[in-house]
Amino acid sequence: MSRLTANLRKLRPGKVRSALRRRWFERRLESLELRDLPGVVELGSVYGGWKVPGSMIEPSWVCYSVGAGGDISFDRALIERFGVSVRGFDAVQMFVDQANEETTEEPRFLARQAAIATHDGPIRMQVSHDPQSSSVSSAGLYTSHDFVELPGRTLESLMAELGDERIDLLKLDIEGAEYEVLPSVDLERLGVKVFATQLHHTGSVGQARALIAGLRAAGYEPVACRPAVKVTFVRADLIP
Repeated sequence: MSRLTANLRKLRPGKVRSALRRRWFERRLESLELRDLPGVVELGSVYGGWKVPGSMIEPSWVCYSVGAGGDISFDRALIERFGVSVRGFDAVQMFVDQANEETTEEPRFLARQAAIATHDGPIRMQVSHDPQSSSVSSAGLYTSHDFVELPGRTLESLMAELGDERIDLLKLDIEGAEYEVLPSVDLERLGVKVFATQLHHTGSVGQARALIAGLRAAGYEPVACRPAVKVTFVRADLIP
């Protein structure tokens, strides 16, 4: 008996189905065709890391890191390696407070509470079924029946409030809500050069592939993919 099978037998049927679906989803997307781009580097911890085109990033960049959870190792690495400014956002206030406490002496980082959404206003979000996790999802990612209401904000609204004219790098990890939110976001109009997102099994493999195809059609090419389905795109006109 494999370790995965043994672990699955300890779970409730709903958790088993979710785990199997996630595993199948991730395997189907591992074969994503990537555009070759030299200089891609991996930043952050094993759990919280992302791949980015290091040769492109400049100190003047404004980076929005959405959904850091309890791990801001990627955000800190961006600042330390490239000297950029990072705005961190999370729907959970505890994660925001933790991030700001970790960076009290770093003026180039600021975290604030916001659940990125298609409109400004309260968002009903599901609380994780894992008692060790404080994560939330507006897309039914978890198997729990507990919900909270949290403030939803659009990227445009946050940019206006913070006085940012552009977002050079946008990392979006919103626990399955990417299938609803991304189609409403005009990355080029926001000034995005590098875009990274995690694709979750709340959508089908077909929906994930359609989302990637839509980003390609909008002028963004996938250049890197990191487990579990953390895909990084670069604006096509910036690729040599």
